[in-house]
Amino acid sequence: MDIVACTDKWFVMPTGVMMQSVCMNNQETEIVFHVVLDDNVTAKDRQDLLDIVASYIEKSVVFYDVNKEMQDRVFPAGRFRSDITKTTYYRLFLAELLPHEIDKVLYLDGDLIVRHSLLPLWNIDFGENAVAAVNDCSSGLIDYYNRLKYPYDLGYFNAGVLLVNLKYWREHHVLRDFIAYMEKHAESIRCHDQDILNAVFCDKKVFVPLKYNLQHSFLWKNNQEYDYWKYEREVLEARWDPTIVHYTNDKPWYKYQRCPHPFRSTWDKYQNQTKWRGMKVEKRLMKLRIINFVADIIRKKGIIPISNDSKCDYIDITPID
Repeated sequence: MDIVACTDKWFVMPTGVMMQSVCMNNQETEIVFHVVLDDNVTAKDRQDLLDIVASYIEKSVVFYDVNKEMQDRVFPAGRFRSDITKTTYYRLFLAELLPHEIDKVLYLDGDLIVRHSLLPLWNIDFGENAVAAVNDCSSGLIDYYNRLKYPYDLGYFNAGVLLVNLKYWREHHVLRDFIAYMEKHAESIRCHDQDILNAVFCDKKVFVPLKYNLQHSFLWKNNQEYDYWKYEREVLEARWDPTIVHYTNDKPWYKYQRCPHPFRSTWDKYQNQTKWRGMKVEKRLMKLRIINFVADIIRKKGIIPISNDSKCDYIDITPID
């Protein structure tokens, strides 16, 4: 199984934890991790990722340094967030970066945990399509389709877990299409390379069950950003026994957690199996720390109940690990 991850120095630790969860729950499967790196990833960072697989049989890591052209490209979508950098765009270059004898890869974001075998996902037949993926938790918002200019009924996927048909990508020269879309529709792009992938592959994708990419807002009580009744069975299955938990928000390795993810302990479990045991990251500027401190006091006094914030109103659910 060929698994791809893209990282910079900020995401080395989460990526390592993700790799640990893959190795732990896929011990009978030969796996090569293809890790695409920004130039700020150090030799020590690389060794830390190599150390993850060292104790597992038939697990290995190959590193790929992005070239200067990729690093210098001006990507669309305005400002990046602290948890999203230009590294996210490197997955658009997979057909050119990876060896040509590899026809299929499973791309995994660094902010997720794998709980079960990936073979059922790996063996999904995507036919002549370019990717297999899971519906995005905001796929019900008409704005996505109006921005990207394709029909609502074709759906919109989350790009954090992608089964990629590299053979299709090469035969159809999709990098050319990605770049052309970026240049022509820069003002319409909001979700970075995810928008580009959805626009270019709007009718060349296969949807797979939500349990292969359980995003955080599928755990909200009142999420009206997707068609709940259409996906009710998949959502319930994913909530109770997900194969992949994707921390698309409320990153469990951040020190400050106003809205702790219900499955934060699952991430902690695998982090505690690595050299980063117990490590939490503080990325807030002092001004934001003060704002958060004051706001939390106000909430505790009941002036602004936290339950009034839909994006903090997770369902009541027992941790899965």
